[in-house]
Amino acid sequence: METTKKTSTTKAALLVIAALSMLLSGLFIATASRSDASPSPACPDSFSLTADAKNCFQAAVVSSADNPNSCDTGQLTPDGTKCFVAARIIPQAGQTLCPKGYSPDDSLGSMCARFDAATQGKATCPAGSRGAAGGCYILVAKGPRGAATCEEGTLVGTNCVITGDAPVNGASTCPSSGSTTVISNAGECYTLIAPPSTTADCAADWADIGTDCYQVAPEAGCPETQDGQAVTENSTTSGGGEVLESCTYTPAVTADTLNCPAGTTADANGVDCRRPVDLTPGAATCATGYGVLSGKCIRYEASASGNPQCPVGSVEDASGDCRKPVADAKGAYSCADANAALNGKSCVWTAGFLITPSASLYKCDAGVRTVMGSGAGVQVICILGAANANTTSGPSCLQGVLSTDNAYCIVTRIDAAPAAAVAEIGRAHV
Repeated sequence: METTKKTSTTKAALLVIAALSMLLSGLFIATASRSDASPSPACPDSFSLTADAKNCFQAAVVSSADNPNSCDTGQLTPDGTKCFVAARIIPQAGQTLCPKGYSPDDSLGSMCARFDAATQGKATCPAGSRGAAGGCYILVAKGPRGAATCEEGTLVGTNCVITGDAPVNGASTCPSSGSTTVISNAGECYTLIAPPSTTADCAADWADIGTDCYQVAPEAGCPETQDGQAVTENSTTSGGGEVLESCTYTPAVTADTLNCPAGTTADANGVDCRRPVDLTPGAATCATGYGVLSGKCIRYEASASGNPQCPVGSVEDASGDCRKPVADAKGAYSCADANAALNGKSCVWTAGFLITPSASLYKCDAGVRTVMGSGAGVQVICILGAANANTTSGPSCLQGVLSTDNAYCIVTRIDAAPAAAVAEIGRAHV
């Protein structure tokens, strides 16, 4: 009763939505001046002519299906509302036994289990089809007779594919580089990097020692500056007094003396090196009416066709409708005993070992630990959460094709060639 109520409510809501869609869409219905006017003889039963009298239409059917609940992980509880897995058993000292008729099963974490084959219902016709099992079919719209043609472009399927001018890229920009700052300057993109350590560029008579310049102190003493940099006097203690030993200074680093690695150049700040970054081309665009597909600008148009006929794989019945056979839907599996859990094509009963469960015996690696039953019928499981509802819905046509707004089913007139673009029927106005 619960499932039937949920399905009925869903269908009712979807029918209301379909009705609103019919009112809001761009499709206007050309009707006779009298309310009791007969359907147009140019259209199948229950179809009406469009305002431009080129095609026939009727409201699309909104169908829904309340499929059996399912679990992404684990299996359904007997009431079908939650998903669970068996608790993992921690080996204990002594012997553990399963109730009569049960045995430990590895797929259920060595829980005591009993399996029986599930009952499969009779085959039925799938949702949206007609007929009875063994003769299920759907109604399909008549297609064009003879080969389709294109005034422009190349025929692909039932569409004419027109290739335009090559796509044009927009203005190029500097790319984003995560935590590294990309600088844009005068159309150039680059990042700043620190140059590697370099040896000193010393004046004459001064020796290079790493990043400093060195010389033995002259008799006249160390100069105060060298190359514009302060000179340091280095003394040692000898004979109870200090003796001037050497002079050192650190040369200035400029843009001309930076030792930038290959592929980089010195920045004007005299401290960093520039590493170029390629510009990112702008998005490719096409002329109005075209879209980018596989690097080309493509436009689609409907092809021209001959008189309608039933498509391949279908047959025309006495009413002039095209019937396409469909395969039977396999009967669903079920368990007669509500205490059994359906697992694929099997009904599974589980039971605890014939010992008192404890926190150290059963463990849940995921989910909520739950103890069910008592004594010989005890069962410890891990509830993972609610099961998937698996309710689906959508518009469909038993005859014809959906309009662009999915609100109507469109077929061509019985007594005339179809319009060039049936799917654009939603744009016709009175």
